[in-house]
Amino acid sequence: MTVPIDVRPRVHALAIDAEDPTASLDHARAVARSFGLTAPASRSVIAEVARSVRRWRTIAAATGLSKSQIERMSTAFEHADLEAALS
Repeated sequence: MTVPIDVRPRVHALAIDAEDPTASLDHARAVARSFGLTAPASRSVIAEVARSVRRWRTIAAATGLSKSQIERMSTAFEHADLEAALS
């Protein structure tokens, strides 16, 4: 899970490895083997997560978040890595 950039720029709230909490697609791919994922399996997981995440605004609104709350969280979900994962 990432947090909005005004809280902590592009850093995972829960680091995915012991050395680097950076939130990036490249980092996720680099540590995939540590989680028992092959390169094809990691691409599949990344694509599945990206397809789910792209709907985040709709889901956030449906759960009652205000427009300002949704906008504040946008930087945690809408970035170049999401676009790359979807392509």
